[in-house]
Order: sequence, then structure tokens, then C-alpha cells
Amino acid sequence: MHEFELIERIIARLRDTACGDGVVLGPGDDAAVLEIPNGHQLVVSTDALVAGRHYPGGACADAIGYRSLAVATSDLAAMGATPAFATVSLTAEDLTANWAEHYASGLAAAARDFGIAIVGGNIARGPESVTVTVHGHTPRGQAIARSGGGPGDALFVTGCLGGAGLALADENLGEWSLIALKEDSPVRRYWMPQPRLGLGIGLRDFATAAIDISDGLSSDLDHLCRASGVGCEVDLDALPLYPGATALDALASGDDYELAFAAPPDAQGVIETLARQHRVPITRIATLRRDPRPGVAWTRNGMPVEVRPGYRHF
Repeated sequence: MHEFELIERIIARLRDTACGDGVVLGPGDDAAVLEIPNGHQLVVSTDALVAGRHYPGGACADAIGYRSLAVATSDLAAMGATPAFATVSLTAEDLTANWAEHYASGLAAAARDFGIAIVGGNIARGPESVTVTVHGHTPRGQAIARSGGGPGDALFVTGCLGGAGLALADENLGEWSLIALKEDSPVRRYWMPQPRLGLGIGLRDFATAAIDISDGLSSDLDHLCRASGVGCEVDLDALPLYPGATALDALASGDDYELAFAAPPDAQGVIETLARQHRVPITRIATLRRDPRPGVAWTRNGMPVEVRPGYRHF
């Protein structure tokens, strides 16, 4: 089957997710034509997932499809952006129609869940990988950066940590299709992470800094502190953990796709309201402080603890 027949089959599987608000011209042309609301700024992020490194080689295509869009969309949640569009590039040595259609089905399921239109992409021959670029928007000047945290701000984490990390120990991780995933199981958290989009939008009015927890809290929280020029001390016992996960493993395992964010202490009431509205627990874990050497000090019962860094790409 040649390239253009594959593209037609992919578009057919995308169905309603190939169009939507702001899509003037979608898949099938040389480029997409898009609109965002007046007074808004475009927020763009790209993630590349390589078989055998970012997901198990030979994994079910529909699960790869869902995961690839979800992990990219989590960056929009961290910025407080409303998701809108995505483009997708597929590379494989032998891209079959069956694999492409199942991938597109999983991608479309995620697109419906997150309110995203798939507006274009590319296919090419090469080592198996998926690259997704997501586009969202925020009212002008309201995107949440990593760099705005200040001394005295409270530090929070959404959800619980370590669930997807437990899935990495499952020797059958690559054999799960979407339909077989059990609600809130570790493997479901791995293949179907849920970006905190509604929470991120709600944080725009008061959060001073935010980051999504993709590589592991030990690394990602350090990125936030260094970008903001502050430090903090986090007791391991303050961390919200998925049942069965240990704090040390959860810090480094990654793939949680929760949010870590800073906010003024007097925002506690608003944060509790957001947590109830979105049915997601939000836990205060530390307070940012002035520090000549920005970063995170990890402790337990007041004693320093050495933790492993999160996922490293190189």
C-alpha cells in the first residue's frame, strides 16, 4: 500500500477529530489553516516517542496512539493552555495499514477526550517513532511559566505519584490494548495518562509557576526551582503516592503527567475548590524559599535523603 492510501485510511479513522473549532482547513492539503480566539496567544509543544525507549517495542498501536497525544498535551496543561490542534508524524520501517488504522483509532480517542483536532502530519520510512506537536492558546499574558515562583509561595502536586512507574515492572506492558485496560490500574496510567487540562486552566488566575511531571518529580521540580531562582525542602512523607509505590521510586520513575505548581499561600481556598470541581486531589508539599543555590533538598524526618534523578534523555 502506498503512502497516500495509508494517509487516507488514517484520516478515515480520525473521523470527527480531523475538524473542529478554529480548523479552517484540516488534513489532506500541504498545510493546515487554523484560527485562535482574538486576544489569545498560541502555545506550542512537541514530543517525540521512540519505540524501545519511550514505550515498549512491538506495543499495541492503539495504546501508542493514545499515549503519544496524552504526553504531549500534558505540556499544555502545565502552561494553563486550552488545547486546540495537533499534528502527528509517524516513522516505521514497515508501516502497515492495520498498524496505522489502530494507531489512528487510539489517537482519535485521546483527541476526543482532550478536545483536540488532528489537523495534519507526515509518514516516513525509518526506525519506529511518533512525534506529536500540540497547539493550544491562552488569553494574552496568562500562560504559566516555570520561572515565576517566588520565596514564600506554597508548592503543590496534583493527583498521586508512582502509578505509571509500577507499570514499568509489568513484563507484559507492551501487550495491552486500550480496550483491555482496567480503570485506574498502573498500566492504564502508563498508556492513558490524563493531562490536568481543566486544572491548568483554573490555575491561570493565581499560579506563579508550573511544570508537568513527566520525567519524575525529582528532576521536574528541580527544573521549576532553578528556573524560578528559588529553593525548597520536601519531606518524602509529604508526597501523595499511588498505592504500592514508594516515595524514592515514585520520585524518579516518571510518566505521572501530574502538575507541580507554586501559588501564594492565601490561594489555598481557591485550590481546594478547584480540587473538588475536578475531583483531583491537590497536596501541598513544600514552601519556596530564597536560596543562593536554587534547587530541591529532599528529606525524611528532618534528615537529608539522596534521591535518584528522573528520566534522562541523553
